[in-house]
Amino acid sequence: MKNQYLLLFFFLIASTYGSAQDDLSTKASSIVALRLLTIEPGIGIHTNFGTDVLMTTLVQWNPIQRLSLASHSSFNINNVTARSFNYITTDYNYSINQKFGVGTTVNGRKTSHTFLLMAGVKYTTYQETLRNPDLATATASIKSLSPDYGLMYSLKRGWKKYFFTGRMYVPLFPWPTKGSNITYIDGNSNNIALEAGIGIKIK
Repeated sequence: MKNQYLLLFFFLIASTYGSAQDDLSTKASSIVALRLLTIEPGIGIHTNFGTDVLMTTLVQWNPIQRLSLASHSSFNINNVTARSFNYITTDYNYSINQKFGVGTTVNGRKTSHTFLLMAGVKYTTYQETLRNPDLATATASIKSLSPDYGLMYSLKRGWKKYFFTGRMYVPLFPWPTKGSNITYIDGNSNNIALEAGIGIKIK
């Protein structure tokens, strides 16, 4: 239930802030921090606060005012402290995500707020090996490819070539795109991502 409130809160903030800043952005167009193309590497975590580490890059292009196009790539180490328990060792466990999105950006004097609808794919693979001296060595591995839909909020702070960037990604898979079963929300909540980094203004 709390994830439903989080999603609703995200929509309310996006719509309220966008409408409230509409006049201000128009009047201050000559002094806002306009960025046409940026590259924003960062690191992050999932909000289940496990042992995941995310290495991400957001490339954002604003071809015209209020229109933003983006590409988000991430390499996720799903278990930094590889498991070794009862003769079972995790050899690797990682995911690769690639998403593309479209949305809008509200510019201020030194900050900008971007809201994006993202869609892409997620590739996950892991392998575990049983090394018991009394048994033959056995290895099991799994590979999967799944859709990745969601909403992304990106904050940029600074007006020169380099700036601080922070992002939050709220997935819409498996709930509600896969189905309306409320138990699917657990999958969403485990993949909410928080990211921070330094962005570079290309033009």
